[in-house]
Amino acid sequence: MKQFLARLFIFSVILGGLVALLSANYAKSAEGNFVSAIRLKHERLNSFKGPRVMFAGGSNVAYGIDSREIEDSIKLPVTNLAIHAGLGLDFMLSELKHSARRGDYIFLSPEYYLDEGRYKLDEEAADSYPEARQYLKHLALNDFPILVDGIMEQLKTNKDVMFDKLSKKFFGAKKENTIASITSFNEYGDVVAHLNRPAPATIKDKKAFEYRYWDGIQKINALAQYAKDNGIHLYFVFPTYSRNAYNINKAVIKKYQNDLAMNLQIPVINSPEDFVFDDSEYYDTVYHLRKNARELRTQKLISIIKPYTMM
Repeated sequence: MKQFLARLFIFSVILGGLVALLSANYAKSAEGNFVSAIRLKHERLNSFKGPRVMFAGGSNVAYGIDSREIEDSIKLPVTNLAIHAGLGLDFMLSELKHSARRGDYIFLSPEYYLDEGRYKLDEEAADSYPEARQYLKHLALNDFPILVDGIMEQLKTNKDVMFDKLSKKFFGAKKENTIASITSFNEYGDVVAHLNRPAPATIKDKKAFEYRYWDGIQKINALAQYAKDNGIHLYFVFPTYSRNAYNINKAVIKKYQNDLAMNLQIPVINSPEDFVFDDSEYYDTVYHLRKNARELRTQKLISIIKPYTMM
């Protein structure tokens, strides 16, 4: 029995070491990866005195607005804080709470059913911008699935990177048309590196939702109370979404919209249909707009938010 337990212990140590080795983020660079843009975004945000405008959410916002055009129109400094839905709603809301001050305007546009995100991605953001450690959710025992999901996601990423390198080495395969660098962002915090690139043949994430009451409502309401107490203007904006994906999920999105209307304690200032565009207007996922639709969304967004920033 002792021999069996000893072998089991050795096997567990070896297996754990292999998982740690294979799930390490070898593409990680505190100065160059995608989420490290958080540092530059906050440098811009902190450079302004007086009221500021912040856009927050996942990559639907990062890829999908022209902040300079918005700033020129509403005559207030604009910073696009959005990076990646994988950072999770808890991280984003905590970031806003720690960053906003009296008189600021926040337009929050999370992806549908945005959840807690990937803990490892949050850690990467904090490696680049130490202040972001305040935004991290400390993992409890019941959050273990989040950690496992993060490990599985990184294993998949490492597998893709390895096969990409092998393909290029032995078969001369062309580099995949990806956007994953701090240089993808402009000074306002918008992703712009994809704007003049051809779109991939297909777009990802056309999944069907199952209706559930979104726990994000309660979390946003907690921020809403803080915003009210501190003179911060907070608004909810539905994200952009590809037409095909929207049609697949139209019934569920309607229930989601009703839940927001009944229970969210901040103004919902648009409708889900407002930023739905044909699939051909998306770059690589159902949330990432290409150049023309990005401009259309920006113009429509200006008309929606302008009355709220002139009060």
